[in-house]
Amino acid sequence: MRLTLGKWHAHSIEGDATLVVSELVTNAVKATGVLDRRPTWLELETLNLVTVRLVGLDTSVVIEVWDTSKEMPVLQKPDDITEGGRGLLLVQETTKRWGSYRTPRGKLVWAEITVPEATPAVLPHRRRSERSDAGPTARADPWLLRRVLVGLQAV
Repeated sequence: MRLTLGKWHAHSIEGDATLVVSELVTNAVKATGVLDRRPTWLELETLNLVTVRLVGLDTSVVIEVWDTSKEMPVLQKPDDITEGGRGLLLVQETTKRWGSYRTPRGKLVWAEITVPEATPAVLPHRRRSERSDAGPTARADPWLLRRVLVGLQAV
């Protein structure tokens, strides 16, 4: 992540991006239940439970974390003595906006961080949707694309 943000001249958000990735990946790992199952190291290599992706927009960076759980994230309001449950509050306070949506094989949680010094010429040329409430575009799901291809070939 540090190399990508450096390439995009977005060093100023490195701390915030690290915090957001940490919180979203922690939630994703907990949601998949992999820690409850205690898989072997060999099984971990083939599980493909969590995927992290950075997307550069004109003046912001979107962090996407996909996992295999259908359980949607819930923003909690813990009291002063509760130990956990503050991760999404930190994400909400650190980012411009965040959201989530279901995918055919799990869910995707995304968070957008504004890069203060960015100009459209610095970050990769990718335009945001005209709708202000639209989240980042979902990435292609290889499993779904294979199923569509098989279906088309059968026709």
